[in-house]
Amino acid sequence: MSRFESFDGWVLDSAAAYVSYNTHQAVIEPLLRFAADGESIEPGLAETWVYDPEVPSITFTLWEGAAFSNGDPVTAEDVEFSLGVWNEGVNFAGSWDSIVSVTGEGREIVVELAYADNTILPVLASSISGIHPKDFAGMTADEYYNNPIGAGAFTVDEWSIGGRIVLEKNPNYHREGRPYVDEVVLEVITDLAENQILFEAGDIQIIEYIAPTVTSQYDPVDIYVAPIHSLEHLAMNVLRPPFDDQNLRKAVAYAVDYDAVSAGLGGHYGPPSGVLSPNIWNWAPPTEPYFRRDLDMARDFLAQSAYPDGVEAELIFDSGNAGDVLIAQVLQANLAEIGITVTLGPLETGAFLDRAFTVDADMTIWNYGAISPTISDPFIWIAATEWLFSGWETDTLWGLYFVFAEATTDEEMQALSTEVQDLSFTEAHAIGIAEGSYTHAVSQDLTGFESAPWGLYYSDTIALGG
Repeated sequence: MSRFESFDGWVLDSAAAYVSYNTHQAVIEPLLRFAADGESIEPGLAETWVYDPEVPSITFTLWEGAAFSNGDPVTAEDVEFSLGVWNEGVNFAGSWDSIVSVTGEGREIVVELAYADNTILPVLASSISGIHPKDFAGMTADEYYNNPIGAGAFTVDEWSIGGRIVLEKNPNYHREGRPYVDEVVLEVITDLAENQILFEAGDIQIIEYIAPTVTSQYDPVDIYVAPIHSLEHLAMNVLRPPFDDQNLRKAVAYAVDYDAVSAGLGGHYGPPSGVLSPNIWNWAPPTEPYFRRDLDMARDFLAQSAYPDGVEAELIFDSGNAGDVLIAQVLQANLAEIGITVTLGPLETGAFLDRAFTVDADMTIWNYGAISPTISDPFIWIAATEWLFSGWETDTLWGLYFVFAEATTDEEMQALSTEVQDLSFTEAHAIGIAEGSYTHAVSQDLTGFESAPWGLYYSDTIALGG
């Protein structure tokens, strides 16, 4: 397999790149999995589960023989320890707020909840909920994250941030016969032409998240297209001038040529419908029609801002993401039309994420989608990223998330979804730029490749030649 993004390392809470989520779940498997349809939950380490909202609790029954790669059986103590690790994270800790305790014996694990949480099963099916061995199997945290032990289908033979990762078949994996391949080699290759040459020569069987700008250059039979779910977005730094000025942010929002962006990204993208990625449980649009290009409105908002004569601003993006490179160029041209001079700042993935997460740029372009089937997932992600790297306050957002978690009807959840959309539209600190489909190049020599709408897939289902 090849990928353009660097790997984030093995700390689940620190993962920001989709390629890291794919890699984590192959090694550090969660209790549950999401299905490829993006709508249902499937067994992970747990073969079955019963959710009782009246107690409230979830009772999991592990697969017979569920064990870590060192041979130790998975127990309730491992799940309890993992919950403690998750809750220490700086990004996603609020995701498991409803869990009060973890107990159990043998294959049975009981998770007691403080309230009937409609988000907890999808959260436990995401890679950030991977199960670690208790006390990191006797290692320090640093030792463990350099040499991780999980109960997934693969073990780690070698790895590096930004380089090659080699995964080997886990002989202790609980699903008989899986994985179907002995080894998975992941290479970071940012050159689009090199990727295509290697793929067509058969030296690479999968290109993860193939650039939408080049999909038309491949045989259509080799392009795996997920349902529309991907959201390209732009954030403006509200923590300092000039984008602490709301009118300036709205000037930018109305200056963007959304149709040109979509056209440049190829046939799998269209104009945005909000800041929440679509095709997910209880997604709902904003109350008002979303931003579209209107230069008169853009100039009016600029005139009302503290910068009627325009500003200079830096725009950072991942240089390995061809789609984001194109978007940056379009935005630079668009904003020049209203007197905003944009300096482009292409960065390697790791350097980009460092600056993005510290909100250390005027403007930031990136892409996101959920990694589980519920709209609460984007709530968590846009909170973890301080509204996608703008620095906007997140207390309000977390408050809405916890209300969402206890909601009992689709109508309540959709109303909260609209409220989040409206906040983003009104404040214009983080805006959608284009939405579309995640795509992979997948060799016809493979069977069993299935991707969820957000582009994640499971490596243990893939076989060579049947």
